[in-house]
Amino acid sequence: MIVRRATVEDLKPLAILFDEYRQFYGASSDLQRSFQFLKQRFENEESVIFIHVKDDVFTGFILLYLGFSSVACSTYYILDDVYVTPTYRRQGSAKQLIDTAILFAQHQNAQRISLQTQKNNYQSHELYEQMGFVKDNEFQTYHCFLK
Repeated sequence: MIVRRATVEDLKPLAILFDEYRQFYGASSDLQRSFQFLKQRFENEESVIFIHVKDDVFTGFILLYLGFSSVACSTYYILDDVYVTPTYRRQGSAKQLIDTAILFAQHQNAQRISLQTQKNNYQSHELYEQMGFVKDNEFQTYHCFLK
């Protein structure tokens, strides 16, 4: 099993996995929309995507967005999505993806990696905390939905 940075040539199989991820979180399957979303991220250089591959099969991915800290005058990464297809879960794939994201962010001299996860996603909470992520008890998250 390897983790490598995704390229535009990976778009078709990555879009299938990304569509599976979206369905996991309750979205309707829309392979074309998934493909176009990822294609835009590549074309606009708006994200960094790493994929987990086993025997030429894409088994998972992690998607990072660049953020900026005004107070620290520094950059950080937002870990927006991490997904491993059910067949390959509990085999260390998510940990490998997150390790790669951490190494990448360190190499980019980023201040931190930040993420949000559902309050009832206890397995992910445990993994993140084992990997050095610290739960934020100081700030409250708010959203202003526009659509």
